[in-house]
Amino acid sequence: MCVDDYVVAKISIKYTFMKKMDCNDPLHASLIQSISALQKSKYGKGNKSKLTSIQSALKLANPLFPSTDNSDNTKHKIINFRNIEQVEHIPKILDEFANNFETQCLANNGASAKNYSLFSVTLLKIIKTLDADKKRGLLSAHAINILNNLFVKHPVEYKKVEIRDPLKFVFVITELVIDTERNLSKDYEFDIILLRQIVPLMQRYHMKYDNALLQIINEFNKMPKFRLTVSVGERHQEIVQIFLQYGIAHLPLEDKISRAKNIIEKIISEDEDSAALEYYNMLKLCFDDKELSPHLIKIAKTKDRTGRRFANSILDEISKL
Repeated sequence: MCVDDYVVAKISIKYTFMKKMDCNDPLHASLIQSISALQKSKYGKGNKSKLTSIQSALKLANPLFPSTDNSDNTKHKIINFRNIEQVEHIPKILDEFANNFETQCLANNGASAKNYSLFSVTLLKIIKTLDADKKRGLLSAHAINILNNLFVKHPVEYKKVEIRDPLKFVFVITELVIDTERNLSKDYEFDIILLRQIVPLMQRYHMKYDNALLQIINEFNKMPKFRLTVSVGERHQEIVQIFLQYGIAHLPLEDKISRAKNIIEKIISEDEDSAALEYYNMLKLCFDDKELSPHLIKIAKTKDRTGRRFANSILDEISKL
């Protein structure tokens, strides 16, 4: 290949990449253009830096919106923010983006965990442009309600062996919940609609790993955080426990018994009390399961006591459920 051919090929590859990053969906493109117009007008005064961040987040969400053959001939309708109070600009953008996602992505691209993951993190990035206060907490709660409403009509679709994208989706949900709680100073009450969407992934982890709770938290720590400043803490673990507990409770009894036996065996055979405690914390998620409890008691009573006091105390506790 001569130098000229190499240059032409390089330019062609760059152009193709840029085309893929462009959004050909008229509704999503019009939202980005509307924000740009707002930013340049007097009505965007005071919100300009926030609007820049929002535009960047929305552009990263371009892969959610498929190209249409007639999109180039479609005139983009610019949203008029003139009659909207400035404090309502960002909530308006959030709702417009959510509507576009439902009508253009879910309808055409499907409700995959990957699509929901990118959509959810975009919601979170838009919300995080606001200062931390009650209004931001209400907007985070509103974002979770948006997801719940979408789940009713478009349940999350899981691939058989997919874990990475669904786990990213769960991580963003925990972040939205924590942001709601932090800014409203109250615990979030989980809707059963949301819990049902997370069940398949939690069950998959529980059946695959001896300690699903520890595994998920470790993966939370390792995964990319979407350029967000986030520290995985105690509340993340508490929320994952809620998700796991709900998922385990809806497993077939045979699977629940099998996994419980395995975890108890790990507790008995573990030399380090600290490691045994981690397994015990996982097992405790099953203690309130009325269907499983009689079987836990039976398993604990039939196990021979070990030379380790800590393991024996756990077996004694299980026997008294």
